[in-house]
Amino acid sequence: MKRTTITTIIATLLCLQGATSCSDWLEVDSSANVQEEVLFEDHDGYRTAVNGIYRLLAQKELYGQQLTWGAASVLGNNYDPARLPGPAGPYASVSYRELAAGEYRDDFSTALTDPIWAQGYRVIANCNNLIAHIEKESPDFFPLGETERNMILGEMIGVRAMMHFDILRLFAPSTRADDGKTYIPYVTAFPERQPKHLTVAATLERVIADLERARDLLADPDTIQNASSMTSYTNRLQPSSSLTTTTFFSTRGARFNYFAALAVLARAYQWRGDAERAHDAAKSVYRFSTGKTWFSFTPASNLSTVETSIHRKMPQDILFALYNNNMYAMVSTAIINSTSQSFFLKNDDKLFENDNDDFRLRLINDDKTSRRWSMPTTNQSLYPTADIIKYQGPLAPVARLSEMIYIMCEYLVDVDKPQAIALLEKVRTARGAKRLLGNPSREEFLRELYLEMTREFMSEGQTFALYKRLDAPMYNGAGVIDMTGKYALPIPYSEEAYVHL
Repeated sequence: MKRTTITTIIATLLCLQGATSCSDWLEVDSSANVQEEVLFEDHDGYRTAVNGIYRLLAQKELYGQQLTWGAASVLGNNYDPARLPGPAGPYASVSYRELAAGEYRDDFSTALTDPIWAQGYRVIANCNNLIAHIEKESPDFFPLGETERNMILGEMIGVRAMMHFDILRLFAPSTRADDGKTYIPYVTAFPERQPKHLTVAATLERVIADLERARDLLADPDTIQNASSMTSYTNRLQPSSSLTTTTFFSTRGARFNYFAALAVLARAYQWRGDAERAHDAAKSVYRFSTGKTWFSFTPASNLSTVETSIHRKMPQDILFALYNNNMYAMVSTAIINSTSQSFFLKNDDKLFENDNDDFRLRLINDDKTSRRWSMPTTNQSLYPTADIIKYQGPLAPVARLSEMIYIMCEYLVDVDKPQAIALLEKVRTARGAKRLLGNPSREEFLRELYLEMTREFMSEGQTFALYKRLDAPMYNGAGVIDMTGKYALPIPYSEEAYVHL
């Protein structure tokens, strides 16, 4: 099986889908190297490069599929492993059964996981190339001056950090299980011929440093200069030309914005075991849902069973999502057209056993498949122009306000338990759950919290990371699943020569 190493990845910048032609911006020589003097000769070249990186992020190898509803959710035991698309017949290329069984060295598993590594570092290479160029540019080079320069620079530094962090969470041990060995390289230069692999702790330090810098660069563009594009989910996630002179500055929820930087930073602090700093970063997001009301929870009126109004992906509290206009086709390709093989959710009835009024059960319990990430109706031709199809269908959620509240709760249970209970009740009530938590003990509260997170993360790719961080058995509604020796994917064979030095 052919495997791509970091050292052979070529930074290929893709054009924004819908642009007139890639050749309008890019000239490629016989070695497939971008002629950078053409791409970056004016500010539009930078915008094209940025858009190309987001297209890479939204491909099936990353957040369009494998890091959200695909491999990451299979690893998180969200689906019935016996009914996943199997290796037989023409669907071998999309097999998930071996991955679900923890047989990570199987060729069917590595066919899914090796491309995550390769595509992830391809994104990182593109980010580093763009960062190196923009750091040399004067703010006067850009139409909106320092605001535009800082926004692009902050986004690319943030994407670089997020990509390294998600590779770390898959291919290295958790902080609790850290053995002090080296696992993944943290690449900050372009080109980088033989990157040095780092320990988990050293990688986390670099992730956090980049995210803190991204946060600082993006604060002014997203909360002051271009704030109107963040004030509601329609502004954040639906393209508009009314906010500024160009759509490049709209749809900030589909770009690595200030709140995305805070959200991933909160995750990274929590992964490192720094609960207080994780709480503070998460709270910085949360206050924009209380003081400024920029973020909210999807109302019950949008969570009905009426196909034309249901918001299966609950977009109102999404902090950051990626778009892939081919999402329907990707879902269709990944699912065998059979009554017995598909992404059938596992134990969802048990997972919601005491909360049958919870909206999320309705959203994901459509023919027992995880419809929250796929089609809002089984016959999309009935509503071809509805916003639910046009804007929510392509969404791949990456971070939500609800997760920020969970992070706050995990810290507050030891500092202010009544507040932790009130915050968790707030999310549960917003999701339609009517059962009250009462006054649980610390241990009871944490069990409720992790159960709540498991429900919220269904088919969005975060369950595996949750239980891996805790170094605990997996739980999906009916008993526990022993994950001993199964919490780190194998680094691609081609990279192993540089590991554990």
